[in-house]
Amino acid sequence: MKPFSARKTNKNTIRPMPRPGRALAAYLATDKEFRGIGPALASRLEAQYGHDLHHAMLAKDQGIIQILGEEVAEISFAAYDYKVHELDVVDWLQSQKVDVDVGVPIALRIARCWGGEATQALKDNPYVLLAFLPWDVVDRVAQRLGVAEQDQRRAVAAVEATLYEHLDTNSTLVSLKDAKNGLMRRFGKLPRNVSIEEIIANMIEGGAAARLGADIQPYGAAIMEADLASWITKASNLEAFTDLSMPRDDRVYERIEAFAAQSPHPLTEKQRDAIHTGVTARLSVLAGYAGSGKTTCLRGVCDVATDQGRELHLMALSGRATQRMMEATGHPARTIAAFLSNVRNGAFKPAPGSVIIIDEASMLDLPTLWRIHRILGEASLMLVGDPAQLPPIGFGLTFHVLCKASAVKVTTLDKVLRQSEESGIPTVAEAVRHGRIPDLPSGAKIEQGVSFDVCEPEHAIQRIHLAFKQLVASGYSRDEIQILSPIKAGPAGSDAINSSFHHMKREQTGAHLFPGRDDIAEDDPIMWTRNDWSRGLTNGSLGRLQTVFDGLAHATIDGNPFDLTASDAECLAPAYSFSVHKAQGSQWPAVIIPIFPSKVLDRTLLYTALTRAEKRVVFIGDRSAFEHAITSTPSVENRKTGLLQRLKEN
Repeated sequence: MKPFSARKTNKNTIRPMPRPGRALAAYLATDKEFRGIGPALASRLEAQYGHDLHHAMLAKDQGIIQILGEEVAEISFAAYDYKVHELDVVDWLQSQKVDVDVGVPIALRIARCWGGEATQALKDNPYVLLAFLPWDVVDRVAQRLGVAEQDQRRAVAAVEATLYEHLDTNSTLVSLKDAKNGLMRRFGKLPRNVSIEEIIANMIEGGAAARLGADIQPYGAAIMEADLASWITKASNLEAFTDLSMPRDDRVYERIEAFAAQSPHPLTEKQRDAIHTGVTARLSVLAGYAGSGKTTCLRGVCDVATDQGRELHLMALSGRATQRMMEATGHPARTIAAFLSNVRNGAFKPAPGSVIIIDEASMLDLPTLWRIHRILGEASLMLVGDPAQLPPIGFGLTFHVLCKASAVKVTTLDKVLRQSEESGIPTVAEAVRHGRIPDLPSGAKIEQGVSFDVCEPEHAIQRIHLAFKQLVASGYSRDEIQILSPIKAGPAGSDAINSSFHHMKREQTGAHLFPGRDDIAEDDPIMWTRNDWSRGLTNGSLGRLQTVFDGLAHATIDGNPFDLTASDAECLAPAYSFSVHKAQGSQWPAVIIPIFPSKVLDRTLLYTALTRAEKRVVFIGDRSAFEHAITSTPSVENRKTGLLQRLKEN
């Protein structure tokens, strides 16, 4: 083969930059550790060495130095030695001609999981790839690597894929019947003289699954649930940590009464109980429906714990929820991700006796609560949430299970205090919560309460505009009205709503666009979508773009002024409408909710959406979809998990 520099090209022809065609060269071209090797040099290495590139790099072949130059070659050889386990996997997959199916990112994850044993693990059982890739891809790769159709490894993997399939629907528990159905669907028929029970026994022996009664679980989920159940059982029987430097406080009730005397609203007995439990128990749960006074209890726990000299850590999953916690309590709050990251990096760890409070805890999935409990030490944990609201996006159930666990100290606030009875929202919310269809008037002209405007999907945008105008005409400011869409796509999804309102605004005003965006302009409502603690901005913060001039945009976000540039474009989203999930933990005087059939529409979503409003709710759309969502079993009840069973066994 002629040297790269000797190849002749037509000087009038513009040729595209050469790019590597195989995984190993592509990895060298893109990994930041191999500074100086881009697509062109990686392609030259691939052309020169072909399948022998891996061995040439390990041997530090002189020809590589000639292609890369001494400085780049020296850096690359050092990086290659450092990353040899990763590169072994990439090279082996390439040699077996399955590198395209697996992909470099997955190959690297495999190498980081198994280290120097990664290649041998793939040789022994290619179905270990199921932890990273879907069944059809893994099965195709395994058969290319020589696994026979009736190989027992394939049968075990078919059941394991069924467990992962259920995990993707957020269930951590699979019945024997479902496991067998999944096996037959993927495998066709069982190997000779092998039963489903034997296959599951092999899975358990090999660490791919665990038994729970007559059911089976993915091993990782089973370990998390068992670990959590053990800790919950132990913590439920412990009082808050005390030592000589923090003597037991016999005046907790006096401190609660002092807080009550300063509260703008009288405390109920259940609120007093919640505050007392929050500061005296190692683990406590505060469950309350929307507007029932959970935030007042949260302030009370903070007030009493601070008076005791205890360290406080307030957190929630979303940045907007942490912002609301800070506003409500006057104490710093952070996202759970930031808290875990700080602990993991050694920035701090919870002191013995400190109080950790997690708001909107109904959104906690199994892995998140498992990670939190592992770093608690002698700290107390209080979970605050609404069991009728949306369940976690990730797998498992935690808060909902703890609300039912007899051993856990749970205080339930069932009297709604926030929304006035005159609005009618509490009555409608209670009906929805219990699966009863409420009697709602039509139209958007009434001043308070809940109404339903029936229309077809193609007319939804027009009716949403009309409802918005009528609400403004009745005295609501535009910032007091929020549109919450259950879905993003479709004729009544948040994308279509945001686009329609944005384009109407620009047609009317000729507003200047935000630098680098064609969907956000002056006077548009905006949402900040990342946590930027240096500027005090959190994911989910809401505001409005004020002006744009000469590449500089002035915006108000969470009531504070900010100067933004094109570098901030990817951190913004239009906010005329957004999802109900993003609205969780927030409230507005009035909300508009388009309702049409979708997979995500259920009782918990409707309840969460309508309780975001203080005075006025306008549903727009398909009334039969609305009623079906209310009367059908909510999705949270279809999750099969093992945490409650493990708690009962403990």
